[in-house]
Amino acid sequence: MTDRAWLRGLPGTENWRKILPVRGGWGSDEKYEIYTHTGEHLFLRAASDAYTKQKYGEFAFAQRCQGIGFMTPKTIACGMHHGRVYQILSWIEGEPLSQEIIGMPESEQYRFGQEAGRALAAIHSVMLEPSELGEVDGLVERRKRTILNYMSSKHRMAGDDSVLIFVAKHVTQPKRIVGLHGDFHIGNLLLTPEGNLAVIDFDRRCVGDRWQDFQRAQAFSVPHSTAFVNGQLHGYFRGNPPDTFWESFAYEAAYGAVEQILWAIPFGESMIQQMQMSYVRAMRDFRGFLPCEPPAWYEPV
Repeated sequence: MTDRAWLRGLPGTENWRKILPVRGGWGSDEKYEIYTHTGEHLFLRAASDAYTKQKYGEFAFAQRCQGIGFMTPKTIACGMHHGRVYQILSWIEGEPLSQEIIGMPESEQYRFGQEAGRALAAIHSVMLEPSELGEVDGLVERRKRTILNYMSSKHRMAGDDSVLIFVAKHVTQPKRIVGLHGDFHIGNLLLTPEGNLAVIDFDRRCVGDRWQDFQRAQAFSVPHSTAFVNGQLHGYFRGNPPDTFWESFAYEAAYGAVEQILWAIPFGESMIQQMQMSYVRAMRDFRGFLPCEPPAWYEPV
């Protein structure tokens, strides 16, 4: 089936008044904005049935996150239809914080960062099912494989040996296992018309070390606002992070800088160059990852 033909017969379609494709984003999911005859505003995302287990896990985790005290999409339905696994969620009105934060006073950027940090801490407080704990198995091997793929690629950065040694030294099984958002950064936060934050896009949900969820802050939030990221850290830890955090954060930033170069390859040279610049920024901010100190942009409370 092509285009929207697969939607025929999907439960609830008889109540749909309008369906619009949602462009943008970097995932492979099909995404649609839906308006119903009864006034509902919905979000539909669908993936190949090869991702069934992953998508059901994502939906279940998002469902559990509805009670954390912060706005997230309401889970409505998840199922299989014509070779696709689909999810129907509520549509949250708002604009990406990455756009809305431009021109804000730094005090406001910091305040929204604090709110984001508290939301992330709440996500990490969600209980895991016993069956989910096994998802961390193989993480070390997956990360080692990523490093080997990077080393054999033609997009290696000059003088990266010390970074690869640093990463290899720190690849270990997670110690603080929680359910992770997996892609927590300023671009996956919405500012609602009421001025509140909403957390969206749980499609990279996974299980791992809780501090892994700060990896995207260095890559995708720092370029927009260091005041926001400082607020996120202070909100999450209710003050300054413990000293043990900084080495883990440096490791995640280093690994992420390398991994994101590989991630960019299918999207072309322009995206590869953006991720290479992100690598350079991480090297600068973390002083070459030696010694493991807070990044240059960090401001303690």
